[in-house]
Amino acid sequence: MMKDKEIIADFQFLGNRVDKFVLDTKLIEEKGRSSIAFDFDYEVVEVAEDNARFFGIIQLIVQGKAKIKNKILFKIDLKMEGAFSGNAEKLSHQKFTDMLEMNGLITLLHISRAYVLSVTSQSGINPPVKLPMVNVIKLREKKAQQSQG
Repeated sequence: MMKDKEIIADFQFLGNRVDKFVLDTKLIEEKGRSSIAFDFDYEVVEVAEDNARFFGIIQLIVQGKAKIKNKILFKIDLKMEGAFSGNAEKLSHQKFTDMLEMNGLITLLHISRAYVLSVTSQSGINPPVKLPMVNVIKLREKKAQQSQG
C-alpha cells in the first residue's frame, strides 16, 4: 500500500454545482424511434492564485435535443460548474489552466452524465438519457479554433 501523501495529485477537485438545468418535455403523438443530438461547450470562469494555491472554476455546457421524426420530444440545457485547486509551487499558471480544461472537464462530464441520467429517469424518460463520452482533446482544439476565427 502507498500513503496518500506520497501519491496525492497537485490538482484537486473542490466541488461542483448545477448553475442551470432545464428539461423541457413535450407530449407528442408521433410514434417511432427517437434520435438525440448533443452540443458541448465549456468556459473557464476564473483562475486565481492565493497563498501558493491556484483556484479555478470551469463551466461545462451541455445542450441536447431528442426528436421523433421532426417533432421535438424533449430538450436539455445544463450548465455544470466545478471548482478546482492546484499547488502553485509545483504547477505553472498555464499548466494549472491546462489541467482545469482537461481534468476538470473530464470530472464534470462524469458528474453531468450521472446527473442527467438520474434526472431524466426520475422525469419518466425511458430509457433515461446517457450523455456520450466526449473526446476532451478534440473539444479543446475546436474551442481554440473558434476563438481564433
